[in-house]
Amino acid sequence: NTVHNNGPGSTASGYSMAASGSAMHAGPTPVTGAVQPPNVHVPIVEVWDDGVHGPGTGKPKTFQAKALYTEPTYKYTFWRADLMLPLPQESEIDVAYQIYWGADEHAVQSHSARSTYSFRLPAQASQWRMCVTSNNQFSRRVPEAARVSLRGSGPVFRDLLTKHKTNPFHVWIGTGGQFNGEGVWDDCEHVLRPFLIPGMDNLRRSHVVWTSDMAAAVERWYLLEYLRQWFGVGSSTALELEGQSCFRQAAETIPYSFTADSEIFPGFGSYIPVLQSSPVFSGIRSIGAKYYALFQAHTTPSLAHNEHGFLGEGYHSIKRMGPYTTLLTLDTRTERQLAGVVDRHTYDMLFGELEARVPATTTNLIVVASNPVIFPRTKNFESVLRSASSAGLTSIISYAVNGRQTRNDWVAKDRFGESVAVTKLNDFWTSAAHKSERGFVVHALQDFARRRSCRVTFTSGHVNCLSAGHFRTYTDSKFDPRRYPEQRGFVSDFRSMIQLTVSGLVQEPADGLTLRAYHFAGKSAPFDMYTEEKLYHTFNVDVNHLPPPNNNQKLLGRRSYGILIEHDFDNDRQRPGLLSFFYVENETCTGTATPYIINIPPLRYPHLPTPGDARPQMRPSVTYRSYTGAGA
Repeated sequence: NTVHNNGPGSTASGYSMAASGSAMHAGPTPVTGAVQPPNVHVPIVEVWDDGVHGPGTGKPKTFQAKALYTEPTYKYTFWRADLMLPLPQESEIDVAYQIYWGADEHAVQSHSARSTYSFRLPAQASQWRMCVTSNNQFSRRVPEAARVSLRGSGPVFRDLLTKHKTNPFHVWIGTGGQFNGEGVWDDCEHVLRPFLIPGMDNLRRSHVVWTSDMAAAVERWYLLEYLRQWFGVGSSTALELEGQSCFRQAAETIPYSFTADSEIFPGFGSYIPVLQSSPVFSGIRSIGAKYYALFQAHTTPSLAHNEHGFLGEGYHSIKRMGPYTTLLTLDTRTERQLAGVVDRHTYDMLFGELEARVPATTTNLIVVASNPVIFPRTKNFESVLRSASSAGLTSIISYAVNGRQTRNDWVAKDRFGESVAVTKLNDFWTSAAHKSERGFVVHALQDFARRRSCRVTFTSGHVNCLSAGHFRTYTDSKFDPRRYPEQRGFVSDFRSMIQLTVSGLVQEPADGLTLRAYHFAGKSAPFDMYTEEKLYHTFNVDVNHLPPPNNNQKLLGRRSYGILIEHDFDNDRQRPGLLSFFYVENETCTGTATPYIINIPPLRYPHLPTPGDARPQMRPSVTYRSYTGAGA
């Protein structure tokens, strides 16, 4: 199930999703968009949403699926059924559903013989519960020994499902890495060989033609690799199977909202322009983004923006989670270029739609971005690595930190002769390449928070370590906090925005050398003349209740997931904030330990000043095209 985008006319009493059980079928395909008679061979979804009846005991609501796309090689068809269900008034309920093929003489028609799935539908009065994950696949680069030491892909995922069964989540927020496209270069090397000739100049690569054979091979690869990574079809290892089983159970029972990160291939958008603009990169981008849309958003590139509510050139979205919380999901991969994470015209559209779609009742805006907006500055990180590399100390430092020689991506070259470190660092919001863009995003969100008295919170992943931090108004700014008390304290500070960053649910955590470099680069720093940014000392003790490795209290290299719950601070049910929990893998890799908790109270910023009110001058609203901010 995937949470559907809320259009301008949506209300808090409406809840919609797209059911994707049995999403593919090999066989003839009806014309997309055509009216399909009841006897056509199409999936039918039956839903029991009264909280009392179930299969065989009550009359279900029936929804007919529509064909989205037929894959050209194996003739698999992707289907989508939109389930429009009203939120109950007071008490949340379990919704049961079944899927079967209409007018199929071979289909199992008995309710008792079909598989039954369920999810929890929140009430309008419910405090919504959301889980947050990142990187739920092992990278191919993780060696077998590391996978064994982590006890495979299942321990943390299994713990998440246990908590879901005890107190079901209403939404699953995926911050990227639900699929890893890194293998496209190796597995399709036979057709991409003209582009992958060792030592070839990248200018020559940019002239390699994208052929129909390349397109066909890459399309087959994305389909089969999704089936392998998500459903264990094909050559999955024993260490991957448990995580795949957990993924299927979660996807069947938790409505999800996924954004993209490694879904095209890791680092896409952060390579030099001559590669990014090449026909081969563009061809792989088109197919990788299409399969992200089909599997993770249940749409197609053409339908995404015309019918299914996605915004911009990529797959940005605004989704209502009841009356008090809204998700702004940024697709920071599909449109990415070295010059910008998101296209500047898309920003103007997104913030315009944010004004139109977010109701006055919203007290929490959760901004989902694959990379953390608050994280150590990469220019500091680069200087640390450059010094170690130039002195020939990288391997020695790695050995000293980890007690063993480890693979080191930071001094390696990729298959295109580019520095792996540079490409990785270009991915970060805090890189020098994205300084102005990051400044615009933060200032625009601060302005939105001020005008709407709405708390903004960032959730991210990607970096394979846990961290938390914030923006806040400088306590020593030129505005006297005694004269302007609304500028003092988190509750009334519209510039205060918390960043929550989860590590991978399955992926191996960042190594000790990387965490040390992050730690040394993660000093408090001014964001602009009004705003400070810093990382919290969240992890003053490790999961074993001992001091963390190297006394690094800002970043923790263990697998994890997060939970966000709406919470009534000061018993004000009309203005809930959020409680956030980091559930971190224990030392024995058998589950998670006591969570780390961060409170996010709602913003209580005063009304806008009257003309005679001498309050600090606020930054006016601007569009990205006219923005010349000084944010870092």
